[in-house]
Amino acid sequence: MSLIDLTLTQWLVLLVGLLATIVILLNLIVISKLNNGNFKTFANMTLLLILIFSVAGFLRSLQVFSEIHYVADIPIVYIEYGIYSIVYIVAAFKIYSISKTFGFAE
Repeated sequence: MSLIDLTLTQWLVLLVGLLATIVILLNLIVISKLNNGNFKTFANMTLLLILIFSVAGFLRSLQVFSEIHYVADIPIVYIEYGIYSIVYIVAAFKIYSISKTFGFAE
């Protein structure tokens, strides 16, 4: 398969993957410039969430490019849902702890 033979969906997946890579690199640059503290911790947490969603997006891309629908006999869709559920639980806990840190929660 050459780049010319790609479908529109595959081109869009490649574009989104490129944009995600740029976002991750920009986040790493910004985080490296921050001083240690709560804001840097928050930025690191945000980067971690972006990375987790990128892994889930990569799993979805497997289906677009290779017609792989299962990993270890588990449908990729369920692995994605599991990843997203874990991310939401961690994000809710972190948002609660950050709101306490910055004095937004009682």
